[in-house]
Amino acid sequence: MASTTFVNSQTPVVAAWLNDVNDYVYSGIPPSGSRPRGTVTATAGQTVFTVPFTYSVGTNSLNVYIQGIKQILTSSYAETNSTTVTFTEGVPVGCVVEFDSL
Repeated sequence: MASTTFVNSQTPVVAAWLNDVNDYVYSGIPPSGSRPRGTVTATAGQTVFTVPFTYSVGTNSLNVYIQGIKQILTSSYAETNSTTVTFTEGVPVGCVVEFDSL
């Protein structure tokens, strides 16, 4: 297990949870057992997106972002079913839509 520097640049602290955080931040790969995440790149004017995991509709457990900006349920998008969301307006081509669930 690699050391994770904590407090200052001279004091390494070896802790599994710090290494999990470090791995997530620097590699973009969530640690085992973390919440589901995924991204989809929009095609021109796309409104319907397949979420890359299953979530519970109507429980406020899904977070949706376009280019890093959090979208608002009901005003920006609707939860169509447990694997699909529909945006009220087309998402510009090439924009990254990110999903995560609590």
